[in-house]
Amino acid sequence: MQLQDMFHICASVGALATFFSLIYLFYKDSKKSKTISDLSKIAKVLERDLELKYQPHLWLNGVQQRADENKINFDINNKGEWCNLLDFKIIKGDLILDERNKHLPYELEPIFNENIITDTTRRWIFTINNSEKPISEVEYEIEIVYENRIRQKFFLKIIGKGAIAKLTTPKRK
Repeated sequence: MQLQDMFHICASVGALATFFSLIYLFYKDSKKSKTISDLSKIAKVLERDLELKYQPHLWLNGVQQRADENKINFDINNKGEWCNLLDFKIIKGDLILDERNKHLPYELEPIFNENIITDTTRRWIFTINNSEKPISEVEYEIEIVYENRIRQKFFLKIIGKGAIAKLTTPKRK
């Protein structure tokens, strides 16, 4: 056997080794890719679970119509987890916010005992009629911006006419 034949044999063996090494690396890479994909799915499920665990549940306990003062007040309560009220905005309608609403942010705690409603489990939104309409005919849309314990921001709206109002479903901001 000549030296050149020996060189060709070694080159062929080297090429085969390189080929099998590449196949092995692609196989390991696909396994890691599948593992990363599975971990990503698990992370999404855990993130959603965390969001639900720390979700406040704001509700409208009542609307106080004060015709003699030309005002409407909204009693916002929290049945869920702690939240931080960040802002109240009049989106449209005949109302303006009273100066007493300037004290924001405001921590709104959940109700721990159904028989006890404290000042930290409720927040009043004070508004003034800014039109010539009687207070019972005033229409409004008020946005409440808040964040949960894990600092995710949400908003919901109070929509109504006079003392009849409802809260919309919370949406992520």
